[in-house]
Amino acid sequence: MPFSAARIPIQPFTISHSEQEIDDLKTLLRLSPLAIDTYENRSEHAHKFGPSKEWMQDMKSSWMEFDWTEAQAKLNEYPHFIADVHDVDPKTGAEDTFKVHFVGIEHEDPNAVPVVILHGWPGNFYEILPMVRHLQAAGNPPMHIIIPSLIGYSYSSQAPLDRELGTEGCARIMNSLMKGLGYDKYVVQGGDLGAFLGRFMAIRFDECQEIPVNMVPTGPPTILDAVAAPIILSDSDKKGIERGKKFGQEGSAYSAEHRTRPATIGYAVASSPIALLAWVGEKFIQWTDNTPSTEHILTWLSIYWLTKSYPSSIFYYRDPSMRMSIYNRPGANAKDLTKELQGLYVDKPMGYTKFPCELMPVPESWAKGTGNLVHFNEHQVGGHFAATEQPEALSKDFVDFLNIVWPTQGKTGMASAL
Repeated sequence: MPFSAARIPIQPFTISHSEQEIDDLKTLLRLSPLAIDTYENRSEHAHKFGPSKEWMQDMKSSWMEFDWTEAQAKLNEYPHFIADVHDVDPKTGAEDTFKVHFVGIEHEDPNAVPVVILHGWPGNFYEILPMVRHLQAAGNPPMHIIIPSLIGYSYSSQAPLDRELGTEGCARIMNSLMKGLGYDKYVVQGGDLGAFLGRFMAIRFDECQEIPVNMVPTGPPTILDAVAAPIILSDSDKKGIERGKKFGQEGSAYSAEHRTRPATIGYAVASSPIALLAWVGEKFIQWTDNTPSTEHILTWLSIYWLTKSYPSSIFYYRDPSMRMSIYNRPGANAKDLTKELQGLYVDKPMGYTKFPCELMPVPESWAKGTGNLVHFNEHQVGGHFAATEQPEALSKDFVDFLNIVWPTQGKTGMASAL
């Protein structure tokens, strides 16, 4: 049994969905109508107002023929586990035990670097899997690779029904997972929501040593930076800022809906796989420079549908801490979990990989204002789903970051019991 140093209950897990579940999905696909033709959904608008009807028709037909059994078998080629993670809310004393699903690959070297890679929305653990072989192939440093499903996603428990959990609560559970697996020190990598969670983990917990990210969602540090941007920044930086502005003006309505009416959109998207296809599918078009393959998108969406996890995955957007400044220092009480943070600046070593089709690809100079930036790299291709779109490039940056920060401190991540 892997994870011999584990301090929490862990069981191997196999993804399995019944023929009835698949039949029900295909029945709903068959019976769900597409919208009538409108000016906005015509193909010549190139998805400016959402996915085109032509794309929706093609994807619906492909989903009807999609072989989930084959996709499921490919997913199960990875080692999956379920851990029981006990959590106590330090502010209220409320206790829960969460089932946390994760893909876990322990290296034979007990001194390998423990890394936890966190997805975001509308991602899931499947988003991260393309990185695995590249991280393993790197060889140096060797790594223990943990890829969890966040609370509310896929095969992990959803958030409690009778109280708020919040982003920090999930970060606390992810830290407890890593400690529970026997890792006293670890590195967290993430994009989107995973990057926010990583900041909380790096600020709040001594076990989290470093944080390389591929998303730094922020505006300019100061008004002076905003005014000077057109003069002092590179062309690629200026393009990134314009992309961020365009996203804020034209592409962020989903976030407002998640933040203000999560129950409403939860009912709507959960009622039909076509609704899920439209709501999530458009992100694969708008947030990338090369749309992932149809097979990849349908595996991704099928996980959401079969686990019924869309409504439970969006509670994070309501959390005010998600809008906390990442330029501000967390404050003197950052380690006191009963106290609120004042900001999400990270003092620990941080890395930033910039992709041009990220939602807000900010300049290196801005990212430096949000943490102790020790590694930066910029790529010419890639977008929001970097682990899927550019797994080799993201993995190389991760490895380069580790080779800067981990050896210098002579660490071992495994529990002393080993």
